Amino acid sequence: MLAELKALEPRLKQVLYSCVEHVQATKAALYLSSSHDLNDKTYELVTSYQYNAADRKVVNSNDDLVDRLAVKRSPFFINGLSADQRFAEILFRQGNDRMLATPLFSRGRMIGFIDMRDKAAKKPFDAPDVEAARRIGDEMIALLASNNLFGLAPITLVEAQQPAPSARRTPPPNVVPIPTPQPAVRPGQVLTPPAMQAIEAARDIMSKRQLAPHTGKRSLVEGDLEVARLLLPSALAVPGAVLACFSAAGHVNNPQAIVAIANVADDAMEMLQQHLQAWLKRTNQPHMTMRPNLIYPYGVQGVPITAAGISTILSAPVNQQSVEGLVLTVAFERTAEAQAQRALHTFLKQIEPSVESAIAAASGRHDRFAIAERLLEPDFQKFPDLAEHCREVSVVAHRFARVLELPATQIETVRLAALVHDVGLRILDYERLYKRPSLTPEEMRALAEHPLVGAALVEPLLGSDVAHAVLRHHERADGRGYPSRLSGNQIPLAARVIQVADAWVAMTSRHSYQIPVSSEQAAAKLREGAGSQFDAALVERFLKGLAEIAS
Repeated sequence: MLAELKALEPRLKQVLYSCVEHVQATKAALYLSSSHDLNDKTYELVTSYQYNAADRKVVNSNDDLVDRLAVKRSPFFINGLSADQRFAEILFRQGNDRMLATPLFSRGRMIGFIDMRDKAAKKPFDAPDVEAARRIGDEMIALLASNNLFGLAPITLVEAQQPAPSARRTPPPNVVPIPTPQPAVRPGQVLTPPAMQAIEAARDIMSKRQLAPHTGKRSLVEGDLEVARLLLPSALAVPGAVLACFSAAGHVNNPQAIVAIANVADDAMEMLQQHLQAWLKRTNQPHMTMRPNLIYPYGVQGVPITAAGISTILSAPVNQQSVEGLVLTVAFERTAEAQAQRALHTFLKQIEPSVESAIAAASGRHDRFAIAERLLEPDFQKFPDLAEHCREVSVVAHRFARVLELPATQIETVRLAALVHDVGLRILDYERLYKRPSLTPEEMRALAEHPLVGAALVEPLLGSDVAHAVLRHHERADGRGYPSRLSGNQIPLAARVIQVADAWVAMTSRHSYQIPVSSEQAAAKLREGAGSQFDAALVERFLKGLAEIAS
């Protein structure tokens, strides 16, 4: 067992006892990841009461219960040994005939699950128990997050302090169209309504997304969805399927590709969207307005698909190694839910390798740097000084990352994130504010929302690794930065590299908003901020390699 969990076991057991009070389960067990690497997918029995562990002290992704929870991502129950043959042996070996299980999901990753057995008075588990199990799972996740376990500490968005003058000018752009000319600032407001709306939307997205450190996967982009869409018609071969849908969960527009065997009536489309919104909410995914693209690959049959003709709709993530966020939803007619679940599970196992291969083959054609350039300078509005500053920061940060001999993937992350590190400024009234000789504290605090806005914008296009660096590039080593007042090594390395490069360019570039200073003066300023504003070790490495970095 992980040492941190052992110290926390009494409090975990206290939450587990809620299974007695709220579900009336006579036995319960908590399984959590046996490693901080959640890609390991091995779960260890952490604490329990009246639970016969038998040979189930450690389970992995091959276990039927783990597999079911990982695919369905929601609590479910079994009443009786004959209810589902996959779980009959598990129940029999432990002398039980009823089971209720709930997964512990956070940020799209399964960190564990709770296994409950045999409701008191030999009663069957039912729907209210499922809701109670979900609440207990949420309480368990909250306890783990409050102790910063498995990287679940929440992103606390605090009121930003005024940025240090030595590190700040006014930089980069965006891909989201904004009205030109912008509406006037309302009395008593600092930013225009569109800018305020952008901040609120970014807060909503990021609070739900809760960016975690890079997991090795990148976020799904629309190009990936287009590739996957070519495989979607095969879902209609699943017995009873009348409609199938791929969704890009967490994408800024939640685009969808939908295939159907007949015309889809409005009420059926509404039923599909309501189901998917509810599924996204249950699995802690951002649930936003969908943008569907409906296709009839085999022509259109005479009888339309209506809500009344749909018996079951099921959703499940398509588990891949390279990207995350692809969700498959299938609507069935006249098919029992248990039968539909088995059919969906079987189809997923068959299609996942094909989706992975197709996306991997196409991903080489995606030039992320070209996408970053489009974010930097979209066609609708140009800010040359803004773009030039960002390009200079990208060049310096890229050279610095190479001097540090970082891995190639990390160097690329630094290069891309530096290019778009201030992308959120473009929609925060940059045109109106950057010409001002000085800004009020309120205006500075408003502009300090740009890491949050920028991260929400770039994450669907450039991935979570780049977005995480953008989000954190104004955190400080001493914990006095923004948006979350992280400190030291809590700040991603890419963000710490960009901080130093950004400050250097702001102080020395002829494109800066301030009068440039000499290299000697800039070096003195970096040393002055080492250990407070900047990572001290990185400042030392930067100045040592200055001839190579800033030549």
